[in-house]
Amino acid sequence: MGVSPLAHEELFSLRQAIARIEGKPDHAARLAAGLDEKSHAEMPDKESSASSMSAFRFESLMAELVMPGLMVELRGERLQQAGATTGFALALAIIGADQATTGRPKRMLFIADPDVVRDSGLIYAPGLVDFGLHPAELVHALPRRIEDALWLAEAALASRAFSSVVLEIRGNPKKFGLTESRRLSLRVRGCGGRLYVLRQAGEEEASSASLRLSVKTAPAAARILADGTLLGGSIGLPAFSILAEKSRFPGRTEFILEWNPYDRRLCPLAHAGSTSAESPDSLPLLSTARDRSHRPPALGSVVAFGPILERAS
Repeated sequence: MGVSPLAHEELFSLRQAIARIEGKPDHAARLAAGLDEKSHAEMPDKESSASSMSAFRFESLMAELVMPGLMVELRGERLQQAGATTGFALALAIIGADQATTGRPKRMLFIADPDVVRDSGLIYAPGLVDFGLHPAELVHALPRRIEDALWLAEAALASRAFSSVVLEIRGNPKKFGLTESRRLSLRVRGCGGRLYVLRQAGEEEASSASLRLSVKTAPAAARILADGTLLGGSIGLPAFSILAEKSRFPGRTEFILEWNPYDRRLCPLAHAGSTSAESPDSLPLLSTARDRSHRPPALGSVVAFGPILERAS
């Protein structure tokens, strides 16, 4: 198995530092590493090697996210981020449906949690169209109890009637522990389906998921015009910030991904930033608080309703 360019470059730098400590010339370090001047000049630099390594990690991560027979957990730290985790799960389900072979169903099942629906609302059908998903491709279910939701997820996977199943759960309920997670993982592996567990406003805990990602919102890039320039002050395509909390890749795996609803695919967003700062008419939302008291200001007298209150008295 060959050594990657990044590892080769790090090995060369280490041997060169040892040669300097021992008082040897740098050329001796190159000879010790088995490199001459010509091969060192042709070697890619660390920046290009890191870029290729990042591209390799992204491709491997996307292949694992949509691979049949695996259970993936998507976690949102707060309930206010439920839209981001739901959108990212639907994006993965759309990609999995597009990769389904001929004869396989392309419908998706979304099993919602009643507690999340009460706070965040139901999925909006016109919004699905803008997101790149036809409402007829999605089947929505709203079971009352978590036991019914788990049974429905297993039955949907066993029926092989859906390309992907999305199971939404709020927090860390006791009725969805390691035993239930292990049972769902075995069902997914045996049926060859795709299961995405949305843990809304939940903490990290042990599970049988092959991959667990922390999903957050990310600033969208500006819209790209027909001539390739960016439209300042505009809001582009949806963006997600993901962090791999459990994966087979060593080290920190973090990406900012942009969802393209027209091509129905996720792409890494290299330069993400707030687009409102690029607008010439942008203003800060809140003024800077300086030398203010921590107590709320005293209420003044009621002016608008004064005569009405006097007549009522």
